[in-house]
Amino acid sequence: MIVMLLMCSLFAGRAQGQLHLSVNPPEISGVFDALYKYDLVEAENKFNRISSAAIDPGLMELTRVNLYWWWMISGDGSRDYDFLMTSVLKKTIGRLRLKPIERMTSDEVFFMIHSYAYLTRVDIFFNRYLKGIANLKQTLVFLQTALQQADRYDKYLLVSGLYHYFARVAMSKYPFLVPFFTGAPAASRELGYLQLSRCAEMKNILIRNEARYYLMKINYQLEDDFERSLKIADQLIAAYPNNLVYRYHRFTILLDSGRKKQALEEYQWLVLASATAPGLNKEQRIHFTDIALKQLRKQRVNPAI
Repeated sequence: MIVMLLMCSLFAGRAQGQLHLSVNPPEISGVFDALYKYDLVEAENKFNRISSAAIDPGLMELTRVNLYWWWMISGDGSRDYDFLMTSVLKKTIGRLRLKPIERMTSDEVFFMIHSYAYLTRVDIFFNRYLKGIANLKQTLVFLQTALQQADRYDKYLLVSGLYHYFARVAMSKYPFLVPFFTGAPAASRELGYLQLSRCAEMKNILIRNEARYYLMKINYQLEDDFERSLKIADQLIAAYPNNLVYRYHRFTILLDSGRKKQALEEYQWLVLASATAPGLNKEQRIHFTDIALKQLRKQRVNPAI
């Protein structure tokens, strides 16, 4: 199900022309910077201080959903994140669904793709696989529009890379998904990887970091390229040393590649980062360390050594 989980941010394609680089308002970039620094309290405070009247509502909703997602995967159980994220995503869809596609801006098409795909991401997280696939199919309505502009707009380039790579992997690894792609655009694993690599060097903080995160996971989970995956993990951690998600993945890369001594060292860094990261509650401070400890024990590695 790893592939299905990774598929939930997708869809777009190819085109000709100059690539338009999106620029987020500084207030939005500030929220994402705090998220990547793993200062979730500061991220939420920054978001709450934004004057929504000055920001596109779709961008505000996208940012809010990402904020909830990071809180949820951090191990926090104080809010019903399933309900909160689903409500925000349905609000975006409800506001735009009656607008003809040909009258939508590029951002609005992206928001619709993002919203349906993110609904799938939430569904997969909570093991609602059939519902997730149904939501994912809704992106196909907007796919053709986005496909024609993938090389003209950086947000389309990101979702295009995800579509091409994960659609091809999904059809190879999970044949039962092939009917889902009947009538869908052809997908190229190689093209998807190249597009994600381009996005990993973009200036937009969201596009760059999301592309690097996916490439990190792709390389060790699907390509068996631990060296490249480790290099990307090091890039992410160099920029965001307190990010427990990145720390945890670096630990897993080392452990799965047989470098148990280095994995133990990274585990100790994960423990330290968990203890010192600002604003976390007790659940969050032990979330990734507990998962990592179980992995060590499964591979019969003594964490005390």
